[in-house]
Amino acid sequence: MPKEKESMPGSDAEKDTFTTIDDLVHQADQLATGLRELGDYKYPLDIRRGVKQGEGVSDMADESDSRIVKAGAKTYFLDIKKTKEDKPFLVITESRFKGEGKDRERISISVFPENAAEFAEAVSVMALKIE
Repeated sequence: MPKEKESMPGSDAEKDTFTTIDDLVHQADQLATGLRELGDYKYPLDIRRGVKQGEGVSDMADESDSRIVKAGAKTYFLDIKKTKEDKPFLVITESRFKGEGKDRERISISVFPENAAEFAEAVSVMALKIE
């Protein structure tokens, strides 16, 4: 959106371009609008990662189907999602800070209903062993 300098008749045919304050104000308004729109999404980080709703997995039913556990530089997200067939499953995502100026690393695992009880029992047993 840089503006072109007005040239006087008889001046050099090549025009220099420059950015004006008005251009920057317009860009800032566009950025603020885009950030507000992202903030309205339930999971704005999924948008950054390129995950589109409806690609095999639907959004969560409501906020009660999600838990967050913060552990220092790591954050764990436990979410109940549904398949296309409307079957629920658990997604456990670890997001960890890799350092200043670097993106966060995200790793996810899925636990399906047929394995949920055995998984929960194993986690409980192992949690008791580290207490």
